[in-house]
Amino acid sequence: MPGRDTDLQHLGEDREGAPGAIAPPVYRSSLFSFPDSKSLGEVLRGEKDGYVYTRVANPTIDVLEKKVAALEETSGAIAFSSGMAAVSAVLLSFLRAGDHLVLSASAYGPTLSMARDMIEPLGVEVSLVAPSELVALEDHLRENTRLVYLESPASLTFELTDLAAVAEVARAHSIPTVVDNSWATPIYQKPARFGIDLSLHSGTKYLSGHSDLLLGMVAGTAELIDRVRKTAVLLGGCVSPDDAFLAVRGLRTLSLRMQRHQDNGLFLSHKLMDHPRVLEVLHPANPFFPGHGIYRSHFSGASGLFSFLLDGEPERFCDALELFLLGVSWGGFESLALPSSILPEVARGKGVRLDLPRNLVRLSAGLEDPEDLWEDLQRGFAALD
Repeated sequence: MPGRDTDLQHLGEDREGAPGAIAPPVYRSSLFSFPDSKSLGEVLRGEKDGYVYTRVANPTIDVLEKKVAALEETSGAIAFSSGMAAVSAVLLSFLRAGDHLVLSASAYGPTLSMARDMIEPLGVEVSLVAPSELVALEDHLRENTRLVYLESPASLTFELTDLAAVAEVARAHSIPTVVDNSWATPIYQKPARFGIDLSLHSGTKYLSGHSDLLLGMVAGTAELIDRVRKTAVLLGGCVSPDDAFLAVRGLRTLSLRMQRHQDNGLFLSHKLMDHPRVLEVLHPANPFFPGHGIYRSHFSGASGLFSFLLDGEPERFCDALELFLLGVSWGGFESLALPSSILPEVARGKGVRLDLPRNLVRLSAGLEDPEDLWEDLQRGFAALD
């Protein structure tokens, strides 16, 4: 079988149908026509493959979905217009009034907001469970539990979840599991290998990698992907063909970029561990990090996103940076910094409680020269004096 990076360059490409084009054509078309009524009817009834309407399927989007499914080692994948469109489709595919959701308490903030503001009002019970408590998942399940939603690691404090242990318990009760795999990407963690049913991504981040599009992805078993796709088609949150094209372009360099993100992140985290104004570095690859054993068993590498606890004022530190831009996302070519001290106020405005140390700084190590990034962090430390 072809290797991972070979698949990233060639899998799903229709170079015969697209007269030898190296890059996939962008099918910027809302609908597709047919030569006769019989052909249209066969495709509408599912008797033959074909394209009818881009909200349902599109040749450019298909290329993206095939590549991500191959990366995740799953039967299929679905592309969405944003990470939250993917989250919404998954939750609404499995939860109805009277059901129960087990949700990691350290999940992405908007996911927590959706659970509270949209899922609970539909009559769904939601249990927020700390990652450290998910090892005892059995204690949190109910007869009406219909989904277990994880994020590993968490994207601010980086707690890890033993996916294999959770999947074993959930499967014994026939409960689907989903994990937000945005931090590691399928380059460094493949949830399907641990029995997780669905792997979800904010593809806006590392998968696309250039901070120029919004994208969500869900990969998993054929049965569950079909179930999610039906919901996705009705919700209408499909990615545009243009953004799918850009995402395919980003995937071609994913493994190369992830290696650089990892190298830069590790370089900076090691430097920070030795700095007198740093109290603790929160990086899963750090041997002293709680749950590092899970990191060693689940991940083959690390991304460039991590946090540290600062002996000083985070906002003053971050405001002095020049190469590290201040922003809420991550996973692009650029380096970013985020002071946690501004988040509780934002969280109160959204009704989400964030138990974060006020001296936490999150860094997203981009693709710049690592020594330049370290020099930039020195500006932040100098501003504390």
